[in-house]
Amino acid sequence: MSALPQGSQCMSTRAKSSSKNFLTRINIRFPWLKLVATVVVGVLIILNLLDVTVPKLDDLSDNFPTTPMSKHSKATERILEGKKLVALTFDDGPFPDTTPRLLDILTEKDAIATFFSLGLMARSHPDILKRAFYEGHEIASHTMYHQNLNSITPGAVESDVNEATAVIKSIIGRTPALTRPPYGAYNQNVLDYTKTPLILWSVDPQDWLIRDPTSIINIAMSQVHDGAIILMHDIYPTSVEAVPTLIDTLRENGYEFTTVSELAKIRGLKLAPKNAYRNF
Repeated sequence: MSALPQGSQCMSTRAKSSSKNFLTRINIRFPWLKLVATVVVGVLIILNLLDVTVPKLDDLSDNFPTTPMSKHSKATERILEGKKLVALTFDDGPFPDTTPRLLDILTEKDAIATFFSLGLMARSHPDILKRAFYEGHEIASHTMYHQNLNSITPGAVESDVNEATAVIKSIIGRTPALTRPPYGAYNQNVLDYTKTPLILWSVDPQDWLIRDPTSIINIAMSQVHDGAIILMHDIYPTSVEAVPTLIDTLRENGYEFTTVSELAKIRGLKLAPKNAYRNF
């Protein structure tokens, strides 16, 4: 091996000496750096040995909360205080232009709702549906393609309903426990092949037809009653616009909000397949 030139050896010696002096000075002035480095390295080694990983959002499907989430925990206390109860329900979403705003409103008003999601829309906008679920709302099925189930074969009913169920479960990690048939149309075949209770409504402000927030509120208030299921749609801006005042007005009249499943449970009713329900 050829020797380094004499000048190079001197430079190497000076570099090593300078490096050693620098490390010594750092150790004297900042002795905690060595401790921090030691702790960090130790933790990394332990995590590696234990094969610990931080779960991603999609890995939490088996641990999704059931509705309502903790931020709505006071709702049960209010319900037990003898409030009149209503279930706000929203069909046909999720829709990116309106559903996120509706979720913001429900959070601001500390109100929970049941979303009867259309499978086709859920598949197109899974993040919005997942947000609704994580924020404590009940997610139910409105079938896959919004067909009139009375007009198709039993096999087609089963296929449509099952496809919607699979889509929703793939997004929120839970099988929807309730189904709302499009147009409220059902017959014995629909009852037999849906495999979940059917949920209709007892208050219909016709928000899909009357695109005026004030009229929507007035109609809803003229029909509302204790145990009512209120039908609305989260795909129309005018419907979403009506929600804040509707919530305030209902509360001023002594009503509190809950999901369909909770409302049935509170009223001591066990929802059963092959049955349709309009109110509790």
